[in-house]
Amino acid sequence: MTATLGLIGAGRLASALVAGWVAADPTCAPQILATDRYEGVAEALATQYGIGVRATPAAIAAEADLVILLVKPQDVPGAAAEVATTLRAGACVASAAAGVELATIRAALADETAVARFMPNIPVAVGGGVSAVCGDAVAVAALTPWLQAVGTAVPMDESMFDAATAISGSGPGMLAYVIETFVAAAVDVGFSEDDANRLVVDTFAGTGRYLAETGETATALRERVTSPGGTTAAGIAALEAAGLPDAVIDAARAARDRGTELRSGS
Repeated sequence: MTATLGLIGAGRLASALVAGWVAADPTCAPQILATDRYEGVAEALATQYGIGVRATPAAIAAEADLVILLVKPQDVPGAAAEVATTLRAGACVASAAAGVELATIRAALADETAVARFMPNIPVAVGGGVSAVCGDAVAVAALTPWLQAVGTAVPMDESMFDAATAISGSGPGMLAYVIETFVAAAVDVGFSEDDANRLVVDTFAGTGRYLAETGETATALRERVTSPGGTTAAGIAALEAAGLPDAVIDAARAARDRGTELRSGS
């Protein structure tokens, strides 16, 4: 991460990304510049993490090797157009706006500008994010080290971005809902709220870490720990009877389809 990074927008996603980057490498803070349309937002981020602040997107583009648009989807064309006025030769532009296609970003920039899209999720703040990424090879190559510093970058065709938004983008919110339900279940069987939170959150985190670090599939782990007639088997049977598998598939499809609707302006 040796390039100068410029953030157009300094809201919640920018805060999560900067938190992850600075935690991964505190020396990178001076390489990050930010601006925001609302007074004091970028300055607050600078105070917390030691990054630089510039007054306008054009000022950011004049210094950055990689400009990242972290604005609302409807604001992307305008932000890209403003960046285009001062963008350095060879600099790349990336956008994290849901539903805004590469073609829309390219239309506001010079023809030779390399462009990428990515869809991160909130665990980037703690180095555990997953980001879908697509676009021009030069821009993807410039963006990927920053994404890998805060988790995993998964390259894919742009046609899969609505699906990626459903699984990894919306996934933390849906998993939080599942965890919330497990916490309620733990309270129901007698635990205090604090103990329930600790047991459930650490169980989910530990299971995810185990699968990630061992490479064992979720199916293999489930089969290995599920003894016939045992407690895990009883719990899984109850989940299946309640329709959990279909509910999860329906949730993924609903999130994907809503992403498609938003992209088409519905």
